Amino acid sequence: MKRIAPLFVALGAISYGIPGSLFKMAHGDRVTDSLLLCATFLIAFLVFSLGRCLLNPSNRRVPDHKLKWLVVISGSSMGFTNTFYLLSLAYVQVAIAAVMMMQSVWLSIAISCLVHRKGPTVTQVISVITILLGTILATGLFPLSQSISWKGMGLSFLSALAYALTIQFTGNVGANLHPLTKAQLMSGGALIVILVIWLPTILPVHHLATGLAWGGITSFFAMLLPLTCFSFFMPQLPLGIGPIISSLELPASVVFAFILLGETVTFTQIIGVILIVLAVVVTNLLPLRLKRQYQKMNL
Repeated sequence: MKRIAPLFVALGAISYGIPGSLFKMAHGDRVTDSLLLCATFLIAFLVFSLGRCLLNPSNRRVPDHKLKWLVVISGSSMGFTNTFYLLSLAYVQVAIAAVMMMQSVWLSIAISCLVHRKGPTVTQVISVITILLGTILATGLFPLSQSISWKGMGLSFLSALAYALTIQFTGNVGANLHPLTKAQLMSGGALIVILVIWLPTILPVHHLATGLAWGGITSFFAMLLPLTCFSFFMPQLPLGIGPIISSLELPASVVFAFILLGETVTFTQIIGVILIVLAVVVTNLLPLRLKRQYQKMNL
């Protein structure tokens, strides 16, 4: 299982890069945001609930109610993340929204430093600077050749912030639960947030069949496939490797936006994307190598 784990984690990361394009395509079919998101997360919750029901009782069990609600809360961030991300797509291209989402990397570092009252390491500082430089290039802020929607960038930044907060505070919650049980609880938390935010605006419902069809497709790529891949195979990876492979989400978003939507991707944007992915690799890989060298020296 460990041999194929990188492949499936990569598949999950690439899957995360597809929904942005699907959201815009659904808009083209006159599907409202409220119907699309409610359908997406409801379908995911129902599928994971069915999968959990098929498990034996020991795998379905959660040790205590506190852990159960912590996992549900950790999943709620997906509701906020997708809400802000979907709203941002009304103002910016999918590629730009995806780039702004990757700000969660340095936001996680900043939050960790504040919580633990420690300054960032040299590696982290270099990583943050590289990510910001890559963001400037990938979003077209330099050279500024087109108008930029600051509202759209702000919404996608809030999406990254919601994701970073969850990574920092609930990343290891429920590690001992069966992957399907954890996925079902997390999708339930996301569904609660989505229904609270979007259900009041869902009526009157138009194009219900089309909305459910798009909801099924986006549910597969935004929730079912990535959550399944990450839940089953992320624990099989060495520490620090998961975030590196997960950074494939960014280039995948750019590639699928180009293929499915025909969005223009400039050479400068490609350089920016490469810089951001490189920063993720350095942040996670360099500390591992230094730790191994230190352990060898002390043997």
